[in-house]
Amino acid sequence: MTAKIPGTERIEEYVTRLTGMIDQMKALPAEQQNPLAIFLLEALRERDQRVLHAAAAGEPFIVSWYGNLPEISDSMGIVDYNPISDIFFHLGVTNHADAYELDKLDFDPHVCTLIRFGIYAMKHHLMPKPTAFVAMAEPCDGQLMIHQSWEEIGAAAGAPVYQIDPTYGTTERDYRYVADQLRELIAFYEKHCGVKYSFEKLKAVVDETNVQYDLWKQVNQCASAIPCPLPSFAVNDAFWYLMQHLIPCGDKRVTQAMRAVLDMAKKNAANHVGAVPHEQIRVYWPDLNPLWDMRLADWLAKEWGAVVVGSFTGLTPYEWIDTSSEESTLLGLARRGTTEVPMIRQGRGTVDLFTEDLTREVQNLNANCVIFPGHMGHKDQSGIAKFLREACRDLDVPLLSMTTDLFDSRCENFDKMTSDISNFFSAHGWKPLREQR
Repeated sequence: MTAKIPGTERIEEYVTRLTGMIDQMKALPAEQQNPLAIFLLEALRERDQRVLHAAAAGEPFIVSWYGNLPEISDSMGIVDYNPISDIFFHLGVTNHADAYELDKLDFDPHVCTLIRFGIYAMKHHLMPKPTAFVAMAEPCDGQLMIHQSWEEIGAAAGAPVYQIDPTYGTTERDYRYVADQLRELIAFYEKHCGVKYSFEKLKAVVDETNVQYDLWKQVNQCASAIPCPLPSFAVNDAFWYLMQHLIPCGDKRVTQAMRAVLDMAKKNAANHVGAVPHEQIRVYWPDLNPLWDMRLADWLAKEWGAVVVGSFTGLTPYEWIDTSSEESTLLGLARRGTTEVPMIRQGRGTVDLFTEDLTREVQNLNANCVIFPGHMGHKDQSGIAKFLREACRDLDVPLLSMTTDLFDSRCENFDKMTSDISNFFSAHGWKPLREQR
């Protein structure tokens, strides 16, 4: 009898659960099915199956984070896995089982939940031992701490590690500094994963992602229409996962899915069809989307006719990467990974970048208020509220600042949060839909 590979039990559990969810969705009548949601679940399952196959076949498999330029590893045929993306996705359908286990971890509960879950995943061997891992040195010092622990405990202990060292500048010199490290990263992959790098393969991947990021930008432009043709959070949640976590970069299925969403958004905008009936409030959310966003989106729509028209998850400052040469391609990827990916973009720069993004997006998306979730454990979030107030005052839009945990809905009582939002809306002259009937 073949021995079980340590760390595969949890991922097999994910695959089984996802298969049940997919089967349920496909069993619905055709008019009730959501093709994008089905594709996202299938992508989650496919990624998990790739990890299981790599572990069973002894093929290279790495652990990495969003923003660590998966275009490179994917072009080399290396399976990569984000240690927390599955945990986050499955929290809602397991009654937060892992969150309650996380509470037992001997670790300061005030540290960002993303960091704590990363340590939890490794310590409890929720994945097979990776061939190597790529560390993230941005945007917070907690990332440095997490990788030090990974080198010593749990599933990744003893695995080779490469850490990209970003700069805080945005000049070509800064990008060249990071691009030089990407060349080192390629050599690291070749050495430890036993694969060969091909610029032609990388070029093909980046060419396709250029198209995908441009499609995403066009979808976001549709969100400026009144009423907004897109629902709160959902589209950008799906696009973000597909571009950075699941399907190998450059997969044309993602391009097709994005084109379908763009066609739908354009059609709805042209016909003045809003995703939220009786739209009256357009919210901008200057942070990553929360894991509990669908519950909030449903409440906002039903109670207030409110829609979240944009967030930093959906921000698309991505510039077209010139793939005419290896040098220009790596320079473009260096820029993408350090100044375009959300949260990294805002966390490693100055506060001016944060407020400039907020100002531009509020204006472009015709938002009429801002809700700042204030993620716990982020020192930059704690210190930025004053600057946001000034920016919103200049825009003449009201601002609500909160303190929430974007990754654990238990941090903030949902009823209290919605009560605070209701008071905020009421204080600025909006009325609940039930009072308008």
